Amino acid sequence: MIGEPRFRQERLGQQHDRASFRCAREEKLERYLTDPGRAARENNRNVSAVYVLLDTSQGDRIAGCFTISNTTLIPARVPLDIAKKLPRYDSWGTVKLGRMARHDEYAGLGLGSILIVRAFSVALSIAEQSGSLALVVDAKNETLAAWYVSQGLRALPESPLTLFITNAQMAAFVEALTSAGEL
Repeated sequence: MIGEPRFRQERLGQQHDRASFRCAREEKLERYLTDPGRAARENNRNVSAVYVLLDTSQGDRIAGCFTISNTTLIPARVPLDIAKKLPRYDSWGTVKLGRMARHDEYAGLGLGSILIVRAFSVALSIAEQSGSLALVVDAKNETLAAWYVSQGLRALPESPLTLFITNAQMAAFVEALTSAGEL
């Protein structure tokens, strides 16, 4: 998998040292993971699946994390060039990338791209099991929205901070980065 062998992805568990995770740029994301119960509670109750990216060269330190859950996408919100290729339903099942953060000590090392590719891989796996057709994310601001666009996502026409990427586009993105050896 991308980023191996240095990074290993796991679903959050009691064995992970959440207390040492630092994300000063997004203190809410830091608190979400380090809070004694919040991320673990949501993960255990399957409110969202919390994944951690462990740095195996640093004793399995949490280098980053992301959450995945389910949502729906309303066809009227999707660009026509995509919507016209899909069945006419009231809504389509999708995967939601909720929270994503990296430890401060990994700034500037491209960990965001590793995290997004890992999230894409989880979303594609879910799609194989449940029929989800895309990944959706709500960006916190325009800067993050622009970063998501650079990772292959596309803004919804009437909601520029809500972005999506189809399964086919995710698979192509993962394949391109893997083939190019960028991750």
